[in-house]
Amino acid sequence: MHYAKQKIAKVNEFKAHNGYNSFIMAIIETIVPIFLIIIFGFILQQRGLLKREFIQEANRFVFHFSLPVLIFIGIIKSDIREVSLTSILSVIVPTLVILCIAFLLALTMGLKKGTLGSFVQTTFHGNITYIGLAVLYYMMGEEGMRRGSILIGFLILMNNTLAIAILSWASRRHENIWKSLASVVKSPLIIGTVLGMFLLYLDIPVPILLMKTMGILANIALPMALIIIGASMSMNTIRNSFKLSGIVVFMKLMVLPSLSFAFCHLYAIPFTDALPGIILLATPTATTSFILANQLGGDTDLASGVITLSTLLSPFVFIFWAYAAR
Repeated sequence: MHYAKQKIAKVNEFKAHNGYNSFIMAIIETIVPIFLIIIFGFILQQRGLLKREFIQEANRFVFHFSLPVLIFIGIIKSDIREVSLTSILSVIVPTLVILCIAFLLALTMGLKKGTLGSFVQTTFHGNITYIGLAVLYYMMGEEGMRRGSILIGFLILMNNTLAIAILSWASRRHENIWKSLASVVKSPLIIGTVLGMFLLYLDIPVPILLMKTMGILANIALPMALIIIGASMSMNTIRNSFKLSGIVVFMKLMVLPSLSFAFCHLYAIPFTDALPGIILLATPTATTSFILANQLGGDTDLASGVITLSTLLSPFVFIFWAYAAR
């Protein structure tokens, strides 16, 4: 936590006194280490030092325990008044707009069934928990974690519900939609989010001993999640669907956050309120997009290609949007 506070103070100092070059360097110093850890995970996997079984078990542990606890802590430490209605709308409205744009574009391109579903869902379904939280934490410290956790609560529920609905409609697998929606509701991330908001709303305190225990568990989440992402990347899937992947990645990393940026500018949302939403929308496509595509008859090659390509490009995108939003 002390390190994160130093980083946000450093960024603010550079913004105030040292101008463009120093501010960019502060952002680079914050973001690049995150993606070096991802590359480290990829190298370990390529050299056979991380086995598939370990990656799967580590992913299961982070998904079911560490990340939900991390989000829960972020929410109960926050002040709901820190996140305005316009800040929440700055992530919801752009998501719905990009969904409509992607759907119309997919129809225009003549994409069929599962490919259409995967094309649309990967344009808005971002990796907000594994990567988004990490970037916000190391860029803005506890403040970024608190603000981001509230926004993530809305985005997790909306993104997964929309993705399931689109894939089920496109692949005509309506018999799976209720089963998939039920799995979303029972997701540990959803449970952690809802429980955190419930305690926050009722102002119910959590015992210090329990908070410290959960804090230790939560500290595992971000580093392990980044290593898992790196170890799960595959270059072959990019080659299989390069053209479509490129279109989706441009829409996901540039068009979607630009819609949020325009919304924030239109409603004069301050930098500290605008940045968490823009960063979350600029995250690379979520790994769960591949899982949902596999379950609901989507194009798994396209989903996997988009995930890998967007993850590789996202460091440059985060640097761009962090500067643009200031």
